[in-house]
Formats: sequence, structure tokens, C-alpha cells
Amino acid sequence: MPHFSLRQISALALAFTLTLSASTHAQLPPKRGLTEVSHKQVDLQGGFWGPRQKIAATVTIPHALNELEKDGHVINFDKAAKLVEGKPSGHSAFDSDLYKVLEGAAFSLQHFPDKPLQLRLDSILDRILAAQQKDGFLISYFIIQDQAQRWDDLRLMHQMYNAGHYFEFATEHQRLTSTPKALDSAKLFADHIDGIFGPKKRYDVDGHQEVELALIKLFRATNDSRYLDLAKFFIDERGYAHGTERLPFDPSKVVATPIPDNLSEEEKRRLTRRNGHRVRNGRMQDHKPVVEQFEAIGHSVRAGYLYAAMADVLRYTNAPGYEDALDHLWSDVVGRKMYLTGGLGTNEHRDEGFSAPYVLPNAGYCESCAAIAHLLWQHRMNLLKADAKYADVMELALYNGSISGISLSGNEFFYQNPLVAKANSRRRPWIGLSCCPTNLARLIPQVGGLVYATAKDQLFVNLYAAGSATIHLDGLPDFKVSQQTDYPWSGQVKFTVSTEKNLHFSLALRIPSWAQGLPVPSDLYRFADPSAIPPFSVKVNGKPLPASTLQNGYLQISRDWQTGDIVELDLPMPARRVYAHEKVTEDQGKVALMRGPIVYCIESVDQPQIDLSTVSLPLANPLNAEHRPTLLGGVTVITSKGLTSDSTPFTLTAIPSYAWANRDPSAMNVWINQNPSPNPQK
Repeated sequence: MPHFSLRQISALALAFTLTLSASTHAQLPPKRGLTEVSHKQVDLQGGFWGPRQKIAATVTIPHALNELEKDGHVINFDKAAKLVEGKPSGHSAFDSDLYKVLEGAAFSLQHFPDKPLQLRLDSILDRILAAQQKDGFLISYFIIQDQAQRWDDLRLMHQMYNAGHYFEFATEHQRLTSTPKALDSAKLFADHIDGIFGPKKRYDVDGHQEVELALIKLFRATNDSRYLDLAKFFIDERGYAHGTERLPFDPSKVVATPIPDNLSEEEKRRLTRRNGHRVRNGRMQDHKPVVEQFEAIGHSVRAGYLYAAMADVLRYTNAPGYEDALDHLWSDVVGRKMYLTGGLGTNEHRDEGFSAPYVLPNAGYCESCAAIAHLLWQHRMNLLKADAKYADVMELALYNGSISGISLSGNEFFYQNPLVAKANSRRRPWIGLSCCPTNLARLIPQVGGLVYATAKDQLFVNLYAAGSATIHLDGLPDFKVSQQTDYPWSGQVKFTVSTEKNLHFSLALRIPSWAQGLPVPSDLYRFADPSAIPPFSVKVNGKPLPASTLQNGYLQISRDWQTGDIVELDLPMPARRVYAHEKVTEDQGKVALMRGPIVYCIESVDQPQIDLSTVSLPLANPLNAEHRPTLLGGVTVITSKGLTSDSTPFTLTAIPSYAWANRDPSAMNVWINQNPSPNPQK
């Protein structure tokens, strides 16, 4: 038997501990706020999300991988590994789209084992790893060409964006397989970045935020605080001059890149556009330090990822100024710059960016990625503050702004999700700039991880979804909670607790803002008659629970629980009219429809031969809700008596806005004239 020194024994013990930590993927709990319950512990069966996750597993992810292979995303790594000759396919951010789908596959395989998909994932991962450089660098575009420029022009070339999505995939792959090869590769790449950027090294930031929240995931998976420090460094460096030290940014010293006269007109336009993107005007949230950013401006996808990372950093540190900035930003977005669907971003500045307060044109951009970034931010704000208003907005963006980007069949997509569309609008089987389809491919498989969160002796329910979950609370043995519900078509939810012995904890049920008279937790939108909302009710083992005060939007049920205990929550869901704030000028004189968390629209398929922009829905006409199990995968529709432009009555049928463009090409409208309009919208 070999003899070891004390130092060798300590080193072996440390190595064993790290290996064990990696194999179990133990996530570090935050220092503040709630701890999410991993999607791996939540099995969404039936209901709204179960079938969608099955479609993601069997249709969306394989379809996305096929399209990415066809477009050259995978073979780029073979070129980088010098197994295939040729220039890189696509643009500098091409790797990121592949990583998102692989991450979605890693999520999905934990619920829907699929050997061919697992083998495909492993094969692609091996091709990626073969391309990684000895120093850890892993971006195929720059390995194939421009090695000397691989860290140049961070503002436009998406190096950190690629890295971030790789880190997210790698952490989920490790959770799936309990093998560290992807995570070890991610650590090598992150260490390479950490060797270049940081205090007393290079001071610079990425143009498209994402690596920041990904580094926090890497920190949690490895317990290596360097990754948390690097995430915070990149956040804190925004708004500074960038260089070899942290210096104030002086906009007056920025000099535009000259455009040579000998270029073609197309080349001049391209260079002019790129020069415009280099101007630090807030498009990339790099115009001032983040702790001084109290208004949301710029590209809404980048902003959502930045704000999500700030919330995560705050959960693990006492970062001064972050909370004040986040509170102001949240009030600005939710109170002045958010669409009713939870969508973000107009096309006012020819990008996916925010407009001025209350400027919310219905033909605006509402990119699918922006809604996803938004819900990720709101999820983290809820974890940070244990306040249901953040989960309210998360739910709104999930059901309306996000899944509107993917067809019910799982293989057609929208990049943009405006609130009005012209005739013959249709989804596309794929989008060449594939950030949105690939983001949706990773979103749907991880919805289970949004449902629950925990504190020391509390279980918070943030989303209502049919299925079961295994819950761990500090000091208690694991137990199970199941939900039976048709939510969002019904507000009735039945919880059943299963435990081996009696346990004392508090079950915190989110009472949505829409069940309390507010379509959103701000005054940006309002119900026609908020006082007419029927009260919610709760029963425990068949006995009504006495009315009690909500704590930050949650109803707390604290008791000794035993196997078979049942909680029944009833959230009445009348169909409601919604009005926009008076400063949202485009929606004045118009009404939208909402039932529960679902925003509705009218589609020309249901109103053929009628110009949707000219129809009206008078206030006096009642709204009727009817569930149609064979329509659009099973939806509740809202019907009423509408009027055409010449005041001819017709049966107006509204469907969930996420479900439009799943039949024939059509027009669509969310905001409907309340009264016949003398000047129809064109």
C-alpha cells in the first residue's frame, strides 16, 4: 500500500470532494432570497406544459439540430479542429445558437430519455471539444480565421455571448450526465477569459450581455468564486472607458471611424451601420455605470440578460448600488415600457430596443428573445426578493410574449411578436438568424424550474402547472407535492402533499395580480372594472381557510403537514376588458381582452372577410368564455358581439394571442376599437 504525506492526503481529499461536487452538481445556495427548485425535481405531467415539453423533446430540438447542421453550425467545429477545410459558415455568433439547442436537449433528456438524441448530443459535444484550443479558447469562427483578432472588437463580435451560452450548456450537460467533460471544458475556457480580463488586466465588456449570468451558473456548479468575481467585473465595467484600468468614460472623446471614399455604396452602408453600433449611446447598456442606470434604454434582449445577472450577483454578494438600480429599472420597464403581453422592445430605433416611456406601438418588435430575457430577469427578481409581483410579470411574459414565438406543432417560429399583424402573416419553419428558435428550444424544457422556490421553512409556488415535484427544505426529509390543474384555462388548483412523516413548513401560494384586480403589477394597464373581480378561496382538507393578509402577494399556509393533505385553491377567471394607461396614445379608445394570465387577440381566420382594424367591441356587450378542447390544442376562447365598420353586428371570437398563426395565414389584432371608428386604422 503506498504511503502519502499529509499534504498529498489533503490534496486527494480535495480532489475527491470536487469530483463528488461535480458529479452531483450541487448548486450553491444564495446568501439572500429564495433558492429555486431545479427543473430536474419537477415533473410536469399533462396539463398545459406536459404536452409542450413532449413536443419540444420529440419535434423542436431534433428539428432545430437538423436546421443548424444544415446551416453549418456544427461543421464549423470540424473546420476549427482542422478535420475539414473551408471558411467559417455564418457569423461570429454562430456557436451560440448550437449551444442553446444543446442546452435544451440536456434539459429535455432529464425528463424524456431518448438514446438517439443523447448519442447525437454526445457526438456534437465531442466535435466541439476537438476544436478547443490548448489555452481554452473555443469560438469556431475565430479558430478557423482571425486568430490574432479573436478578442478584438468585443462590442460587435459576440465573443462573450458565445462563451456564455457554452457555459450554460456545459453546466446543464453535467447535471444530465454526472460526467465533467463539458464542465471541465467550460472551466478551461472561463479560466482563459479570466486570465485576460479583470482587475489589473484588460478592462473591457462584451457588446451583447449573456456571459455574466452564465458565469454565475458556472460559479454555482463549481464553487469557484473567480467566476462570480469575473461576472461582477464585467457588470461593473459597463459605462467606463475600457483599457488597462477602470477610468471614467468621456463621450466627447469618442471619434468616429472614417469611411473611405473608395468603398461601394453597400460597403459604406454596412460600415456606417457598424460605426453606429460602436457609438456608446446606451444601445448596449454601456453608456454609464450600471448603478447609475435608472431608466431602461437600448437593446431589450441585452438589457434583460444584464438585469438578470445583476439580480443574481446581488443574491450572492452585497454589491452596492445594484438593488437601487434594479428597483428603478423594474419600475421603468413594468410601469412604462412593457407591452400587455410582457413583450419588450419596439422598432422605433430600428432595433429591438426600448422607446421613450409609454411609446408602445402595436406594430413594435417584441422579439421572442426579449420576452425570454425578460422572464429570466423577473424570475431572478422573484428569487432575490420573494415578492409575487415579479412572478406575475414572469408568468405574463412566459404565456404571452415568449411561447407566441413557436407554433403549436413545435417546428415553426416568429422572430417578432407584435400586437398587430397584416393579412397573410405566417410563421416560418426556420429563421436564418436563429437566436429566437434556439432560445425557445431551451426555454420550454426548463419551465419546471420556474414553478417552485424555497426558503428555510417555506415552499413558494410561483406557477400553477400540472405535475409533481420533490422538495427539499433545510432540516427536513424530502417530500413530494403534486398539482392537479387545467391552469391557465381554470384557476382551480389541487395540491396533494406526500411525506413519510409529519413536517412543519409554510406553503406560500402566489395570488396573481390579475386575481386581485390588476392585469399587471403597475398602472400601465387596468381592468375595466377592477372591483368586479370575484374573490379567490382556499380550502385545506376540505375546510375553507379563513381570510388572511397576503405577504408580498403570497398566501402563507403554515401548519404540520402529513401524507394525503390536500389544498384546493380557486382563482376565478372571468374574461376581462383591459385598458392602457392614458399616456399610451396608440391604445386610447381601444380595449384588449384577458382571462387569467392569458392575453387574447382576434384573428381573421375566425372573422373572415372582416377588416380587423375597423371592428369594435362596445363596452355594453358581455364577454363569454368557452373552452374548446379540439381547437388549437385545447383553448378557452372569448366571444362577444362585435360591430363591423358599418355597425353590422357579428360574433367576435378571440383566441389566446400565443396561438395565432397556427391555422391559415391571417391578420391579427390584440387592441380592438371600443367604439366604431370614423378613422379606421390602416
